[in-house]
Amino acid sequence: MNNFFEALESYTQKNPKQIALISDDVQISFAELVAQVANLADWLAESNIGRAGLWGENSIEWIIADLAAWKANITLVPLPRFFSAVQLHHVIEHSQLSCILVVGDADSIAPVTNRVSTCVQNIHCDHLKGMGTYLAINNICKVTYTSGTTGAPKGVCLTSGAIQNVTNALTARIYESPTAYSELNCHFTLLPLSTLLENIAGVYVPLLMGKSIIVLSGVSIGLLGSSELSMPTLLRRLHQYQPSSLIVLPQILMGFVGATVQGFTLPPSLKFIAVGGARTSAQLLDQACALGIPVHEGYGLSECASVVSLNSPLANKIGSVGRPLNHVQVKIENGEINVRGNTFSGYLGQPPHETEDWLATGDLGYIDEEGFLFITGRKKNLLISSFGRNISPEWIESELALCRSIAQCMVIGDAQPFCSAIVVPSSSQITADQIEEDIERVNQKLPDYAQVKKIIFSREPFTPSNHLLTDNGRLRRVEIFTHYRSEIESIYSDIVSTHPAKPQELTMTFFDRLEQETQQDRMYLLSSPIIQRCMAQGQFSLAEYIEFLTQAYHHVKHTVPLLMAVGSRLPAEKESYREAIAEYIEEELGHQEWILNDLAACGEEKETIRYGRPNMATELMVSYAYDTVMRNNPMAFFGMVFVLEGTSINLASPAADIIQAHLGLPNKAFSYLRSHGSLDQEHIVFFAKLMNSLTDEKDQEDILHAAKMFFRLYGNIFRSIERVATDAPVTSSVIVKVA
Repeated sequence: MNNFFEALESYTQKNPKQIALISDDVQISFAELVAQVANLADWLAESNIGRAGLWGENSIEWIIADLAAWKANITLVPLPRFFSAVQLHHVIEHSQLSCILVVGDADSIAPVTNRVSTCVQNIHCDHLKGMGTYLAINNICKVTYTSGTTGAPKGVCLTSGAIQNVTNALTARIYESPTAYSELNCHFTLLPLSTLLENIAGVYVPLLMGKSIIVLSGVSIGLLGSSELSMPTLLRRLHQYQPSSLIVLPQILMGFVGATVQGFTLPPSLKFIAVGGARTSAQLLDQACALGIPVHEGYGLSECASVVSLNSPLANKIGSVGRPLNHVQVKIENGEINVRGNTFSGYLGQPPHETEDWLATGDLGYIDEEGFLFITGRKKNLLISSFGRNISPEWIESELALCRSIAQCMVIGDAQPFCSAIVVPSSSQITADQIEEDIERVNQKLPDYAQVKKIIFSREPFTPSNHLLTDNGRLRRVEIFTHYRSEIESIYSDIVSTHPAKPQELTMTFFDRLEQETQQDRMYLLSSPIIQRCMAQGQFSLAEYIEFLTQAYHHVKHTVPLLMAVGSRLPAEKESYREAIAEYIEEELGHQEWILNDLAACGEEKETIRYGRPNMATELMVSYAYDTVMRNNPMAFFGMVFVLEGTSINLASPAADIIQAHLGLPNKAFSYLRSHGSLDQEHIVFFAKLMNSLTDEKDQEDILHAAKMFFRLYGNIFRSIERVATDAPVTSSVIVKVA
């Protein structure tokens, strides 16, 4: 028996005209919602659909499709919009989806035999090629995929009972205040509905209480891609709709605090804001409460069907994640949080989990004398210093995250005498001195064993697209550590005593300057429409790939001649750099032929490309390169090396995998991308050491200037690719590769 739908239908009979769902162009009543859900549930049953994916932007139709699948007792697999094309392909294959419910005007994300319209407008059903017909998974209502911090996404299997239990428990906690029922009338869905937290707390809970839900597309409320937010846009929309409740991530809460400090306001209608998804600094929560922001931190995980504990207006202890909800039991065993009472049925394709067994969450914490749960870190992230001190990196990171100069950071120091941090500056204008001062202020509040002694400047922000961040904003620690292994080894390599090194003055190397002072120009490249479209929507065409390879050929064929020209023009005192040029020449010989072979594998005539002309953007970049070497300063050519190798270091190999998976091209069409993905990893370490050995200030300034120019010129090549390629787009992701 599904008590959720009994309660929903009972409320609807008494209040049929009450508004249930609101969007920019339409709103529907509870009576209309219940009718459309019932009709679509019947359609799904009549169509013999046992399991289905759900794909599309946040919308009224997404909620209808989700509820109809639940009512029809089919196994639903929500497909996150922020997943990469490779992740989506894995989810579809792993969960054996034979069809996908597509809402709105979303494109297909897998090859289809046909798309049929359902009985509800703007909800379609894509039947997938090569997939059989699969029944519902026994007793499983929903499979929610979480990418976690490592590996491929895992499917968490949840029963209808588990979802109903957490919905009821959350409702009891949120509405336990005597004034809550009259104050909390309208919820604003900010997070993707494919996120279990928003799906349950932002849809099922309000509907169970007969409240309205505002559901708008991500772009319309200021969400840009998977990890960017336009705060002015979001604030305008909140004031427009005047919601009473909201679910946010810590980074969004930080934005609210910053905006409020600057004189902007949240709508007075907001009475309850839940924050979760990652550890939130107690200082940030204090600031929010002092500014009148009604924020309440909670804790949960997909394996427990979302929320486990939550603060409320009647019991809100800053720094804690609230008391456990009434449907679960929580205990601490060897410092680790264990949960029982509403756990998952297992990971799809793996042995089942007994739902009444204790689940070891992997989170570290404690319960105080008043029953409030506190999270102190992740068990597997725990750092143990060479002095035997146990250190939770999340604790230090949450403090550093409050520094205005720091956008993101990861603390390291396992088996080392002191902690260090990999830091992403908050803007290109931030200086090393500002970061040092901010970290020193944080260090004053930390015990000596947890203080950050050394800093590594990140080459780029941590994002899901570069695989350094999970889809819900958690650090991929293994990937980040691997990414910066050489720098990490370098900062700990000079330890010769058993005592921690004293804090030293923070100095920025020339390679660090290149990274920092070219950020705005790098963003010009990365904001090219074709890259943004591919990253945000997973779309590109075969024609675009061919045009990309064609233009790559026309600038890569000049790499060796340019390097030779540089070597011939270097003065005697730059002999060490001539030796480096010789190594580059040896590495780069013949790469243009790899590209022609790739083009041939795509069906193109090699000789036609070889003797053709580049487009204007490519010709201008090559011409500028020759002009830089022959007329200006040959050392400035290293600016081009920095741009091309630095851009490809993280994107070449993943792009090749994505393109091949979705265009079905053979391995021999990717020799250029795959070779450079590994080659450039080695090159960039060599390049950083080479640049850091450079002391001539004029050479440094010329290299900086050239790097800025090449980011712009290379960005123009990507803009030209989109104009030239005219084939219809095919699902995939970002196509970025350089020489």
